[in-house]
Amino acid sequence: MGQTLAHRVGADPKFGHDKESDIVVFEPHGHKDWKVVNVDTTIKAGIIRAKKLGLVQSHTTDLIFTMEPNFAGQQLYDEENKGRFLALFRHPVDRALSMFFYLQTATWERTYRPEWANMTVMEWAELPNAEEDYMVHKLVGKPFGEKVDEMDLIIAKELVRQRFIVGLMVEMNESIRRFNIVLGVDEESERSGQCMEEFGLVSTKEEIPAETEEGDGKRALKEQRAHATDKKNSNKHPKFEKGSPEFDSIASRNSLDVHLYEYIETLFDAQKEILDSYLEEEGEPEAQHDDPQADESAKLALLPPGAAVKAITNPREIRNSLADVNAPFGDRKSETPFFWHVPKSGGTTLQRLYWCMGSTIANEVGANPKFGVENGELSPFKAFNPWKDNPGKVVNVDICTHEGILQAKNRGFLTNPGQPHVDFVSTSEFQFASMMLFSPDRKARMFALFRHPIDRAVSKFFYLQKATWEPTYNERWAQMSLEEWASRDRGDNNWMVRNLIGKGMRDALNTEDLDLAKEIVRTKFVVGIMDRFEESVHRFNILLGVDESDPKNQQCIEEFSSNGGDAHSHRNKEQIIKKNVFNSYSHPEAERGSTAWVSLSKIHMYDNMLYRYIVQLFNEQRAMFISTPKVV
Repeated sequence: MGQTLAHRVGADPKFGHDKESDIVVFEPHGHKDWKVVNVDTTIKAGIIRAKKLGLVQSHTTDLIFTMEPNFAGQQLYDEENKGRFLALFRHPVDRALSMFFYLQTATWERTYRPEWANMTVMEWAELPNAEEDYMVHKLVGKPFGEKVDEMDLIIAKELVRQRFIVGLMVEMNESIRRFNIVLGVDEESERSGQCMEEFGLVSTKEEIPAETEEGDGKRALKEQRAHATDKKNSNKHPKFEKGSPEFDSIASRNSLDVHLYEYIETLFDAQKEILDSYLEEEGEPEAQHDDPQADESAKLALLPPGAAVKAITNPREIRNSLADVNAPFGDRKSETPFFWHVPKSGGTTLQRLYWCMGSTIANEVGANPKFGVENGELSPFKAFNPWKDNPGKVVNVDICTHEGILQAKNRGFLTNPGQPHVDFVSTSEFQFASMMLFSPDRKARMFALFRHPIDRAVSKFFYLQKATWEPTYNERWAQMSLEEWASRDRGDNNWMVRNLIGKGMRDALNTEDLDLAKEIVRTKFVVGIMDRFEESVHRFNILLGVDESDPKNQQCIEEFSSNGGDAHSHRNKEQIIKKNVFNSYSHPEAERGSTAWVSLSKIHMYDNMLYRYIVQLFNEQRAMFISTPKVV
């Protein structure tokens, strides 16, 4: 299709460009009219050479091929030159069987294995295999021979979800169609049509065979797609069905890859709508997302919002990493307080309060480049004071994004010895942070400040109408009335329930999900209520060991508790003009019983029921703190 590729072909010595000190674009086969660059990005040594020559920065390449996604992502891209991964996946058992039969006869391959020719599949499957769970190893960057586990699987899933446009070999037509959308290839051109036909790809517009019996048409189409690549580089070999000894033996030795592939299948279905939206005309209302999420620190371009398809893990599995709410407070070597920051619920005010009292908080502030403190993979942990005239400290980590949490985990945050004291961590990423940063030996002690879901939604609406400094600022909302905005879901319905149990925004909720969310809060959280801010802070102070008799602490508590956790809204009463340090602003409210209120009540039904339960729980938990009087 006329694309310029970075591929091992370009570094083949026979073409004479493999020793050049600059990037060279050339046609390896003149009659084929396609180009390559003179680097081999399929291997680590070639990736290092490509980095040295400035491959990505040269903007000479349409598509980079690699078998080292983790290494290539780290070495080739930077803030100004981001990458977007595309990958074609195959069931791990089918891939392994294909490799077994292929390398028996592929004399041209460096990994040619003639000794396999006389083996049965079962004999081969019993051999030591250094490449078990190949995909998980490659995605997380672990060398073969080093064991991968369930945690690596979770990380691999998250990397694929965030970073990859996924294709399936058994859905070759649809996969190539999506890749063409991302690459800007015109499938309607004569050249593209010829290439698609040459490589055995039938047009997705061809009519699906009529179903003479139930499922016949779909099976025929899938069979057609599955054999779409038979014309090129295919290796026909015996097939083994699931349940056969051969299939099950290989699957058992690649169990993490099998789980990852099953997740990728669900992701493939979920991404269709996202990729199709690329084709819609710019500016169409339904093609735009109301609540865009941006991660400016990421080196690799994210998928558009909505790519999450299901929980990254079973929420019941993380509970062993969370301290029971009724358990005696442990020492800081065995547990760390974790503030779950529910957006627009007084969380920023609460953090400012504890900074006022000199606390050290790990959130995202310590990784802000404007403070000049390194926070890379090899950087030592450091607690520092980012503001004048404020005794509060932060740590040089970002635990408010998935990428930042992964980096913090890889650096050994909260686990390696010699780290600075942290009074508590604060993030909205309840599930991911719980799974990545905590364990049964190093538990999180949960606390959170909650707000009525409708009040929270309305606050978010008025805030993002004006907050141009936020990555989630929405210019379209600025033109809407509250009633118009509240008339339909804007992409974050039942945020609390979903984040507690790990369900994506596209997943349906039910009463079982609500019951699970209630159970997590009941057993693991010290709950606070924004409308009862002062009493909530008193309970949190007990949990955190804050001395309320200290005059400075009393002054801070009085200042930040004077107006129900929104103490400084009077400083911007007319409108949101610019960001203030308290992230607190006055705005109209939705009146109970109004059209907007009723609509939002339906949209956030499960969160409303959860909040009512939390208010009840707040009253019940008073007995836990009754013996410790509040200093007045």
